[in-house]
Amino acid sequence: MKIAIQADGGTEIGMGHVMRTLVLAKEFLKENDVFYICRVESKDGCKQCIKVSDNEVNSLEKLEKFEINYSKYSQGIKKILSEGFTVKLINEDNLINELKWIKTDMLITDSYSVNEDYFHETKKIFRKTIYIDDTNKYYFDVDFLINQNIDAIDFEYKVNDDTKLLLGTKYLLLRDEFKKLPNKTIREKIQDIIITVGGADPYKLTKKILNYIGELNYNFHIVIGPSFVDTSFVEEFNSDNVKFYYNANMCEIMKKCDMAISACGSTLYELLACSVPAVGIIIAENQNGIANKLDEMGIIKNLGWHDKISKEELLNNINKLANDYELRKSLSKKASKLVDGKGAERIVKVLCEKI
Repeated sequence: MKIAIQADGGTEIGMGHVMRTLVLAKEFLKENDVFYICRVESKDGCKQCIKVSDNEVNSLEKLEKFEINYSKYSQGIKKILSEGFTVKLINEDNLINELKWIKTDMLITDSYSVNEDYFHETKKIFRKTIYIDDTNKYYFDVDFLINQNIDAIDFEYKVNDDTKLLLGTKYLLLRDEFKKLPNKTIREKIQDIIITVGGADPYKLTKKILNYIGELNYNFHIVIGPSFVDTSFVEEFNSDNVKFYYNANMCEIMKKCDMAISACGSTLYELLACSVPAVGIIIAENQNGIANKLDEMGIIKNLGWHDKISKEELLNNINKLANDYELRKSLSKKASKLVDGKGAERIVKVLCEKI
C-alpha cells in the first residue's frame, strides 16, 4: 500500500509534526511504501521548485537545487530526508491543486495550516484520509482522526458518522529509543536537570531560563533544537555546570537527569516515558490542555504560559521539586504508567485493517 504523509517543520512552526509522523512513517514502512509531502514558500527563492512538474526529492544533495535553505520549512524537509524518506515538494499557496497530482492510497496530514475546505477536498481526492489533531478547531471530514494527547478524551469532536476516532495516550507516537525503558532510580539529592523547549525556540525561552537559573548549583543540560534561529546566547553562559547539546541523543540525556524543565509538547511525553519528574511550561495553545491535564493527574508541575512566569516562580518550583524526594518519586511513578510505547503499532494496525 502507498501512503503519503503531509507534514512540515521549521523555525516558526517547530519540529513536532515532523518528529511524531516519522515514528508513524517508520512503522508503516515495515510493510508499505511511504513518502512525504512538504510545503515550500511561494517566493523568488523557490520559483524553480514550484515550476517543476514532479518535485520529488530523495537526498539532501538534490534538495540544494531548489534553493530552500532559508525557507521556514527547510529544517523539516532536511530532517525527513535524513531519515531516508522521499519528499514531494508542493507550493503552499496551491496546496489542493498540487495534491491532485499525488498518487497514493492514503493521505495522513499533520499540520495546523489546514481548514475544513482542505478536509472536504482531500476526501474527494484520496481513498482514505487521516488527520492528526491537537486542537479540535474544525468539523473533520476525514476517515480517521488521531489525537494522541492526554486531554483528547475531553474533546467533543465534530466528525462524520463513520469517522474512526483514535484518542488518548494509547496512540502516543514515541520513538523506538523511548520504548521498554527500565525503571528509573530517583536519587534523594538531585544533580542533573535537563532544559528543553522543543525543536524550535521562537520566544527565546532557553536564554530567559538560563538567565533565571544562574544562581542554582545544579548541572544543567541544555538542548539546542535543529530549528533554533538564534544560538548566539550560548557563548554568554560559559560555565562548568552548563552543558549545551546539538543533535542531541535525547533519550540518553533524559535518562541521566533527575528532573526537567520542559515545554509541554512532544518532548514532554518523551520525558514521561523516561520517568523524569518535570516542570512544564506552555509555549503554544495546543499545549495548554496537555499541561493542565497532566498537572491535575499529578504527573507534572505546570507553571503555565511562558510569558507569565517570573524568575521567583521558576526558581521556587525548581527548588521545591528538587528538595522533595517523595514528590519526585510520585511524579516519576505516575509518569511511567502513562504510556506503553505501542501507539504507532496500534494506529498502523487499525488503519491497515480498515482500508
